[in-house]
Amino acid sequence: MFRAAVAISLALGLSGTWGCTRPFGRDPGEIASAYASAGRYDDAAREIELAVRTHPRDAALHRQAAGIHERRGDTAQAIGHLEVAIQITPSDAELWIQLGELENSRENIADAYVAFRRATELAPDDVRAVSGLALSADNLGFDEEAEAAYARWTELERTRESSSPARH
Repeated sequence: MFRAAVAISLALGLSGTWGCTRPFGRDPGEIASAYASAGRYDDAAREIELAVRTHPRDAALHRQAAGIHERRGDTAQAIGHLEVAIQITPSDAELWIQLGELENSRENIADAYVAFRRATELAPDDVRAVSGLALSADNLGFDEEAEAAYARWTELERTRESSSPARH
């Protein structure tokens, strides 16, 4: 608990920035990160929402907000932030993968499928994108697409195993 308090104190700054003002030039998500690191997700969510309001076109802040809301247990809010981040940077495969994973956790398989399909278009060698597509296509009964994605997943795993150092 002491380390968490120190981390938050450092993030807030020891120069009297405990109020609502933010020092110029600071990372707008820094305070939220400190609260999240301390497991104080309600406080982190409040701070990240303030940061997002002041920097609404910052995809990285929306990604950070999604992570905080996900850990807080607010999946709908996390998805909302990912959707905004995707509008800002639609070619970021990682955002699509995260969206697919969250939709999958809500058992929205059709939405997860769409997200994973887009992720594989952007990053065809990403195992998480391909595996997510394989599983969601399979769950939706898209047999041919699922088989192709399973085959690609296997190929990627073999490539990864052959390129990784031998384990003893």
